[in-house]
Amino acid sequence: MKLFAAMLLIGASVHMAWAAEAPVTLTVLGRSTLQDSQLPLSPADLKRLSAKKQLRVGTSDPDYPPFDISNHNHEFEGISADYLALIGQLLTVPIHVLRYPNRTEVIQALKRGDIDLLASANGFEAADPDLLLSDPYTLDQPTLVARSNDSPLVDPSLAGKTVAMVDHYLPLSAVQAFYPEATFKLYPSILNAIGAVAFSKADLYLGDSVTASYLINKSYLNNVQLVDFSRMEVNNFSFAATRRNANLLHLVNAALQAIPSSEQMTIARRWNAGGVSISGTHQVQFSVEEQRWLAQHPRLKVVINEDFLPFTFFDEHERFRGLSADVIAKISLRTGLKFDPQKGTSVDAMITQVNQGEADLLAALTPSVDRERRVSFSRPYLSTPFVLVTRNAPDSPNNLQDLSGKRLAIISGNASRETIERQFPTVQIIEAKSLADAFSLLAKGSVDASVSTLISARYLIARNYPDQLKISATVGARAAQLAFAVDHASPQLLSILNKALLSISPEEMDELTNRWRSPVVLDDSYWSKHRAAILQGFALAAVLLLSACVWIVLLRRQVLRRKRAERALSARLEFDRVLINGTPHPTYVRDRQGRLLLCNRAYRQVFGVEDERQLLGTTVMQSLLSSEEQAQEYHRDYLAVMAADEPMLRDRLLVLPSGEILTIYHWILPFRGSEGSVDGLIGGWVDVSDRQRLVEQLHAAKQEADNANRAKTTFLATMSHEIRTPMNAVLGMLEMASRKSDQGVFDRAAIDVASGAAKELLALIGDVLDIARIESGRQSLAPDSANPYQLLTSVARVFDGLAREKAIALKLEIDPALDRNVLIDAMRFKQIIANLLSNAIKFTAVGEVRITAHAPAAQASQPMPLSVSIVDTGVGICEADQQQLFSPFSQAGKQQQGSGLGLVISRSLVEMMGGSLELSSTPATGTRVTVRLVLPAADAPPTPACDPLDSPPSLALSVLVVDDYAANRLVLSQQLTYLGHEVQDACDGAQALALWNAQPFDVVVTDCDMPGMNGYQLAQAIRQAEQARGEPGCVLLGFTANAVAEEKQRCLEAGMDDCLFKPISLDQLSTRLQQLQSQYFSNETSGELTGDSLDAHLNTLTLGNLSALHTLREELTSATQADLQQLTELLACDDRAGLAHLAHRVKGGAKLIHYEQLILTCENLEAHCAKEVEGTVLVASTAAMGHCMQRLLALLQAHASGQSL
Repeated sequence: MKLFAAMLLIGASVHMAWAAEAPVTLTVLGRSTLQDSQLPLSPADLKRLSAKKQLRVGTSDPDYPPFDISNHNHEFEGISADYLALIGQLLTVPIHVLRYPNRTEVIQALKRGDIDLLASANGFEAADPDLLLSDPYTLDQPTLVARSNDSPLVDPSLAGKTVAMVDHYLPLSAVQAFYPEATFKLYPSILNAIGAVAFSKADLYLGDSVTASYLINKSYLNNVQLVDFSRMEVNNFSFAATRRNANLLHLVNAALQAIPSSEQMTIARRWNAGGVSISGTHQVQFSVEEQRWLAQHPRLKVVINEDFLPFTFFDEHERFRGLSADVIAKISLRTGLKFDPQKGTSVDAMITQVNQGEADLLAALTPSVDRERRVSFSRPYLSTPFVLVTRNAPDSPNNLQDLSGKRLAIISGNASRETIERQFPTVQIIEAKSLADAFSLLAKGSVDASVSTLISARYLIARNYPDQLKISATVGARAAQLAFAVDHASPQLLSILNKALLSISPEEMDELTNRWRSPVVLDDSYWSKHRAAILQGFALAAVLLLSACVWIVLLRRQVLRRKRAERALSARLEFDRVLINGTPHPTYVRDRQGRLLLCNRAYRQVFGVEDERQLLGTTVMQSLLSSEEQAQEYHRDYLAVMAADEPMLRDRLLVLPSGEILTIYHWILPFRGSEGSVDGLIGGWVDVSDRQRLVEQLHAAKQEADNANRAKTTFLATMSHEIRTPMNAVLGMLEMASRKSDQGVFDRAAIDVASGAAKELLALIGDVLDIARIESGRQSLAPDSANPYQLLTSVARVFDGLAREKAIALKLEIDPALDRNVLIDAMRFKQIIANLLSNAIKFTAVGEVRITAHAPAAQASQPMPLSVSIVDTGVGICEADQQQLFSPFSQAGKQQQGSGLGLVISRSLVEMMGGSLELSSTPATGTRVTVRLVLPAADAPPTPACDPLDSPPSLALSVLVVDDYAANRLVLSQQLTYLGHEVQDACDGAQALALWNAQPFDVVVTDCDMPGMNGYQLAQAIRQAEQARGEPGCVLLGFTANAVAEEKQRCLEAGMDDCLFKPISLDQLSTRLQQLQSQYFSNETSGELTGDSLDAHLNTLTLGNLSALHTLREELTSATQADLQQLTELLACDDRAGLAHLAHRVKGGAKLIHYEQLILTCENLEAHCAKEVEGTVLVASTAAMGHCMQRLLALLQAHASGQSL
């Protein structure tokens, strides 16, 4: 059949190829006539018809069956031809048909007026605005066609589907708008389009139901089926005419309306060929409840007996087939329901499934009284007689009378059972689960006959029992009726099924049943037909295979045992090999004579031997040990172990041929043979050299720890002595001064002695801190411009009095080349020379101490190679003491007259400066210490410092002193009062903050570590208050005994301006306050701007031009106002880069008018932005700069208003 369809497609293509450009005239072959052909027409209509000699109707190639069909005799038939014949008869006008090559050309011919009408026009032509359609002569129901082996369930959206369609069926744009997720392919003819589906070129065909049903029912393509209706709104089939021919279309409509309904039905039946109804009978009228039920149950489960041929079965592709399947497909088209088939077993089981809700309906069942008690039956869709089936043998019974006393197989619940039992009570009834089981019992001889329907019997006999069974007679007077069965609780479903069955015309139902009346059945499954033979063959093959397997197992068992033993032995040998060679420690085996039998790879690697055969059979005395004495010792141990039958384990030395000495943990174990006697030994060792070295290092570390502990004890004793000595002087002299003051005597000498002792104590503490900083790597240098000549002279002058007290000479020999400026940390350099000079004087009883400094002559711009030697005639230092002399807290000999820190600090500082310190000494002769440095040249000499107490009196400042220790508050307050400043004090941070809020202070000096609010928190609180008030920042100084650089950095980060270290002398305090006054509280001559100085600077810039001066003042005023606004905004958003840029720009303007105070605040703000300081510090710097800018703005505005500031 597929070949025939292909030939049709090829013929259609050839027909298209030879179609000429000119239209072909066709003869109308109409099969319908009317007895009464009188059509009442108006005189105008009659006049128009008389003018018409013929009615020209156009059609297109290829044919559109069953509407437009042509043949090789140039005859035109089909639905359109039948209606055209009737229209010609009614209008008494001959019909002349012209066939054009394609639909486009025939439409163009209609518009040109070459033809009057166009047949089989629908929505495609209705979309053309130039055309009009007549009344429909056939309804158009869009239908979807798919392959029979595809699922009949189609997604209504056709998502992802490829859809074939005739190019002139519907406008493509309308179809794509309705199905946006589908892909459409257009074909010139319906055969091409449906053929694309049949041959898997497309998934679905979209076309009208009439043509699709016609082609399928005529078996042109027998592997496709109608699966669903489309919901598109379309035009029905009509005749088309142009708008200028509307009068003609009016006559055609009158003729169509005059055709009786009976004749229309005749035409529909003639060309529908049992397919889908054309007259619209698909539109089954359901009640509101039934429509609601359909909406709630779109899919139903139908249970079937897969062996109930030809009504229900599954083909080789597991597709539901049979007469019942065709009827269900018709019902699906009419109701929109989708059915999911489920396999059932026996009739009782399937009925139970329906009763329990596991299935919605049973596809095929004959009603009976017994079954009607359990389920409800629809109206029957097939009637067929019951027949008696017997074996194909001469003695088989021919009718029910012959079955007296014999066995009859019948399906449980069969409608004919009651009749048989009543009329033939002697027949023995045997119930079967299904018809297939009943026929199987009959074929095996278990029963003598069986009852079945005629159609089923023919199929089953032709399919499975062609030579075994036969149909002998009919049974009963009533035929078997096949119907659907539903549960009693589903009346809506039963009503829907009945209405759908009623909508199927008898002709359509006959067409369905005629397909399945033939007794010839092509096997749908090879397995079903040959199942028994296949199973028997498999069973025989399984027995033979099992016998062969048993025989093979018996034959191979011995082989497997032997191979298993061989594998075990090989595995054991491999295990032994891996165990010996894989062990990283040397292992060996020797016999009773000490000869080597076996050794592993690690053993050979120790002695550097690759080939094991070089060592096998040799004794230890013949091996590669470098010492014969050692070899004999090992050999004696081997013999002793085997003689005593006791293992030996101990640490010993092993000297290798290379001379390397290993410390090994050596073990020797005797081993016994099968007779129980010692046959040899197994030995090996573990290299514990690393462990031994660790033990030695641990011992050395313990010694060092003990020495360090002793050094610590010595240091503590020394520190106790060094601290108590000056403390004795401090306490004693202060006590004496206190007693004498009670007597009204001021003892200046006692005060001076106590002060000197306290300074010595402070220097000692500084030395200890220096050592701690040096050992932690936190000591740093601050090189500056200084004169080495002056520095050495200064240090010598300090120690000159000490040397005179001891009656020794202090001589100074300095090269004049040192009298120039270099870059050096002057304080650290003097500390180095002072430490060395102090030691020299301390350990010299008689003689002299000489300081010699030398530097080669060079230009001032070149570096200075400096060499300073300090030579004494003291006790000297022995060689042993010199080794420990540069260790912290160590001293030479028994003359413990110091902390032992001076030399360590000095050498560390010299090395930090990039130089060296060398010591050479001879006991009882003296010591020489030489310091060598290379000092870079400096640009300018430092300004000589004057005595701060001799300086002119400074500006009196208002100072707030904050310290929780009363003595410190008292000392600092009296120092500040002595220097002429106004002082108030507070004992903690909270009290200080309250005083600061009550009155302004120029300077706040606060201890850093206090209970409650500490100094850092106080500084942050003050800075935040200043920022909130918009006030300029006061000077905040930290005051702490923690004299390290980190503490100063912490103070700066908290918002302070600087940090002072306890104790502080009056000179140091005065010097620092003078620096602060020059920086923050300078008068006009030190950088403060006045109106007169501003005028002078502006006059200079404008060269006295009054106009330019006025313009410059205005620009400077507006720029300052804008900069103040920008300063506030940048601080609010913490834009440090913007603040730095603004400070740099303002500094440039300040330099033009020589506003030194503003320049200084700009530079401070730039530095703070670059260092990423804390917010409080940044706020203070910004406030200081803003204060100066406000001062400048006030001066400018005062001049504009004629005032003065």
